[in-house]
Amino acid sequence: MNPPGTEFDEVALGLKASTGHRVAGALMIVNAALVLLETFMMPASGKPDLLLTPSFPVTALIDIALGVSLLSGSAGAVRLSVIRVALGLVLFTLIRVLAGEWLAAGMQLGVSVAFLLLLLGHPRKLRIGVAAVLFGLYLALEGLGLYIVLSGQNPLARAVLSARGELAGEPAGDVVGELVDYRLRAPSDRWYLRTGEAARRDNPLADRWLIRPDLDAHILVIAERVPDTMVPLAPFVDTVVGNMRGAATSFELLDAAPLPGYPDTGKLLRMRATVDGQNIDYLAGLVTAYGSAYQLIGFTGALNFAAVEPELRAAIESFVLPASAALPQGAGRVVGNAAPYAITAPNERWITASPEMLAQQNPDSDRWILRPDVDAHLTVVLEPLGEETTPAALMQQMPERMRSSWPTANFQPDEPLAGAHASGQLLHASVAGAQGAFEIDYALYVVGLRAFHVIAMAPAPAYPGVRDELRRAQLSFEPPND
Repeated sequence: MNPPGTEFDEVALGLKASTGHRVAGALMIVNAALVLLETFMMPASGKPDLLLTPSFPVTALIDIALGVSLLSGSAGAVRLSVIRVALGLVLFTLIRVLAGEWLAAGMQLGVSVAFLLLLLGHPRKLRIGVAAVLFGLYLALEGLGLYIVLSGQNPLARAVLSARGELAGEPAGDVVGELVDYRLRAPSDRWYLRTGEAARRDNPLADRWLIRPDLDAHILVIAERVPDTMVPLAPFVDTVVGNMRGAATSFELLDAAPLPGYPDTGKLLRMRATVDGQNIDYLAGLVTAYGSAYQLIGFTGALNFAAVEPELRAAIESFVLPASAALPQGAGRVVGNAAPYAITAPNERWITASPEMLAQQNPDSDRWILRPDVDAHLTVVLEPLGEETTPAALMQQMPERMRSSWPTANFQPDEPLAGAHASGQLLHASVAGAQGAFEIDYALYVVGLRAFHVIAMAPAPAYPGVRDELRRAQLSFEPPND
């Protein structure tokens, strides 16, 4: 047994670690255990703002070794620990500052100061108490960070985002679009609008972005203008799904159903993906309309999806198109421009192409009607003839003409076409090109020295549903009486 006062003399002489040094050793072990816990339990993509200890397993192992040495009373470990903490203070704080993580930098500064208070000199009760308070605050914040990551819930997220100026002050309530005046309703008062600057920083296409901060749940609205036309739903869905698939490490389309309220022009998609190491579940509404198209993408982490899915669904199903998205008046009976023939649209879904559309997309057409929701079209082209002929004779030239544009076109034998006002000839072709596969019904009427080509076409997937409408429009052809 050492004589009384010997242990104090050894501490004073720097031969043995003091009580404060031993406390520092215990706290270094606790901190290292926290680092290892984060490293092996956190998602691979990284940590949220409140989980800020550098996850370096080698550093943690060094801290454990130093902590054990301090607890055993090693004076040499004190000097090594001071060097380790000082380097961590400078290096890790600088890393956080350069990354703009000011809270993380403050936490690193606080925990480093706590260790230095315990390691430098021979700390007494007051310094040990201050260091304990600093480390306790740091530990509480780190514990909160772990809770957020492992539970998916963040009670401080709204306050943090508000302090950054990223949220509107009041709950979102009724939301009106910026690019166009669509509407939707936030499902509860826990949902807030992100500011336009914050939303477009994360996604330049964002028109509106709703967030429920406590569950890290989001509804991103992308609105696109497509003047004088309507994006067909099926290709629109394929494009959106393809883009999401390309941005994910793994992707799964779980379900695709008609969107309530817009069963003909909308889809509700249920998807799951891994993005930047995070497992994310999606519920997305896609809507097409005349002159515009919309993506309402609801998403959150896999842990929270079950809890927030009803709210995502309610918000998406509350979507209301703007008045400007209504189709123009139905085409009805359309009289030709270059000659007084006429065709009649089969129903109100068929509209007349504007002169601008004709000039830009189909300048050879004399008249053009379309059904935008399924990308179906009917155009009339006039051809002057050098001599009299019959529709059947002229139709024999059509396969060769069409193969100049579609070399792989397949044809069915042409057949007579008898309408109420005129008789002609009909040829069916299946074609494929850069825009996809299409089915074409090619009707040909001959009146004197003029041929009237009445060409009906639709994408292959949509053709069966619109075939009868296309045929009725072709049969409605009324020849000119001049």
